[in-house]
Amino acid sequence: MIYLIYYIVFQILLFIALLIISKFKDKRLHQDHGEVVPPGFEPTNEVTIDPVSQEKRRVYFNPKTGDRYYKVEK
Repeated sequence: MIYLIYYIVFQILLFIALLIISKFKDKRLHQDHGEVVPPGFEPTNEVTIDPVSQEKRRVYFNPKTGDRYYKVEK
């Protein structure tokens, strides 16, 4: 019975540790996409609208690096 409690506590601690690590490792959380497109990016036909803020964003693509950039449009 005591091993079952240790196992459950270990699983909960592991889950919390993975959540914390993913917050720091996920680069999407730290991307600041604004209104100035960096050099080397080409516009695409892809446009998204944020359902919460109603911001319209156009997608730009860099063919050399494969990165995407989201420009806020008005």
